[in-house]
Amino acid sequence: MVNEVVRLDNSRHAFTPFIILISLMLLLPMVVLLYEGYGYLISAFTSTLFIEGVVVTLLGAMIAAALTLILGLPTAYAISRGLIPRPIDNIVGGLLTSPLTIPHTIVGLSLLILVSPISPIPIIRRLPFVDTIWGLVAAYFIVSAPITIGALRQVFDGLDPVYEYVGLTLGLSQWGVFLRVVIPMARRELISSFLLSWGRSISEFGSIVILAYYVINPPLFNYVYPLPILIWYTYEVYGLPLALGYASASLIISIIIIVLIELISGGTTKFKLW
Repeated sequence: MVNEVVRLDNSRHAFTPFIILISLMLLLPMVVLLYEGYGYLISAFTSTLFIEGVVVTLLGAMIAAALTLILGLPTAYAISRGLIPRPIDNIVGGLLTSPLTIPHTIVGLSLLILVSPISPIPIIRRLPFVDTIWGLVAAYFIVSAPITIGALRQVFDGLDPVYEYVGLTLGLSQWGVFLRVVIPMARRELISSFLLSWGRSISEFGSIVILAYYVINPPLFNYVYPLPILIWYTYEVYGLPLALGYASASLIISIIIIVLIELISGGTTKFKLW
């Protein structure tokens, strides 16, 4: 037994090179970006274009995250507890994971067609989704929902169902157990999942470049670029230096969100695919 413990202790560093390598691959581009762009940070943070972009991006992401949480909570709970009959649960799981594998430009294009005059569904033709905050929210919702629901499902998988059985025996309905027992037990993880959805949304580019290249919702927003679009547009039109400032400032905001997620979750953020 002692020899086995010693062998395990001696081999704990066997995977260190892989951890260091992948950490460098992930961190190095961001560190270099901040190093090259820190001189432009003040001009970026004081730019009206950037401030408006931050507001529209964070607001759209916040609305999408709230919508994801409202719809995703009961969905993730039902899947976790096997409340969806087979084979419908497999179909639902496939639908929820499809945005993870479908190119996000397809998501944007499909939403654009859905609300266009050629849409096969007359009732939703010409909905105010193109170049509006609502189109931004719709795109954010579709690309962030699978990640958030996956995280919520694993949260519910980790909860002891005995308390739910007690609630049912005391006369609570399934919805009563969900609202009065499950939600309070997982409130910390729910906040973490909200921030996870929020953080994923603000990084989206592929779908919104088609559906909401800029946001027009007078008097609040008049041709306001979401942050990823603003960085790309600035790089294409004005060149690297100005884009560096916007990119570095956006990266700092993203890092703050990541830190908040880890602080709230206690470093136990959970996510798994179906």
